[in-house]
Amino acid sequence: MTYAEYQELKRVDPIVCADSILHVAFERVDLNSMLAFLNDFGLIRRSEAGETVFLRGYGPAPYLVSVQPSTRNQFIGMAFAARSEADLQRLAQATGAPIETLSTPGAGRRVALRDPWGLEVSLIHGLEWENPMEDGHAESAVNTPRRKARINRPVRTALRPSPLYKLGHVVLQRPDFKAAAEWYMRHFGFIPSDVQCLPDGQPALGFFRLNRGAEPADHHTLALLGGPGANLMHVSFETLDLDAVGQGNQYLQARGWTHFWGIGRHVLGSQVFDYWKDPVGDEWEHYADGDVMNADYPTGYSALTRGGLWAWGDDLPDALRPEVPLDQIEQIHAAGGFGAMELSQVRGLMQALSFQPRPWMR
Repeated sequence: MTYAEYQELKRVDPIVCADSILHVAFERVDLNSMLAFLNDFGLIRRSEAGETVFLRGYGPAPYLVSVQPSTRNQFIGMAFAARSEADLQRLAQATGAPIETLSTPGAGRRVALRDPWGLEVSLIHGLEWENPMEDGHAESAVNTPRRKARINRPVRTALRPSPLYKLGHVVLQRPDFKAAAEWYMRHFGFIPSDVQCLPDGQPALGFFRLNRGAEPADHHTLALLGGPGANLMHVSFETLDLDAVGQGNQYLQARGWTHFWGIGRHVLGSQVFDYWKDPVGDEWEHYADGDVMNADYPTGYSALTRGGLWAWGDDLPDALRPEVPLDQIEQIHAAGGFGAMELSQVRGLMQALSFQPRPWMR
């Protein structure tokens, strides 16, 4: 497969630059089964407000996930931290959204927006941070042929949930990739770290980091994929190291949850990853050892292929690479089978995902 010259993603001037990602919010029909999964995944139930349950990790964030009972199963929002009260005021003035006082854990004040597909995205300032919790997990020293850092210290990790320290990133699918990228860059100051393009050169998958100036930020806090619907792809949480990823994997297997993808290492972001399905089928990722970079790091452009998403491990799960006959794409698109996604993007995405990632794989 040959690729045309990559079309660079146009940067837009931001209203504000968010400083970190704080939490995600869900609605669930079966609250108890969801809470059981989240507990085994590594989240810690901390408090309730009415029927909404808040769960934290071992880091200083008051909570990482909220879940409320509902008649539907839905991802309903996420929140970022503002650097200053002035940033909160600036976003409110630019968008016309009000500044609200919060009564959720950590309190603070927020401006709540909705992205073009209806997802609530908030900017919060004045949050009361918590003291980090003692996790009881020792970071494993690593012996290599060049350096023996662990002498008379065997590795004996316990079978227990992965300790989670922060919400790392959210991955969203949107029918119009460029419009989604512009909206998030404009309202929260995201910088594209890496962009992957379709065979005709159109950008279709972007990994975006927060603009923290000279201070390092994770390779991506938000990733956007151009796809048929406006969906959550996955939410991701940082754990300690490879052993924490591995023992978390063993623990979730022992508890009978559904494994999705991993363990492996990503190319863009470099994380060691492991993905799991919650009771309604949403994807949750443990990761460790991810890249960080400051605002000076240039945007990378590459071809969107299955093999470009992981360095080692298993191929993408079948659910992420549907087998659509290329000669039937136009007919399916005309019948509304790909939603509002443009035909050229559909054709390019299906071509990219059908390309054999490794010579020994189908």
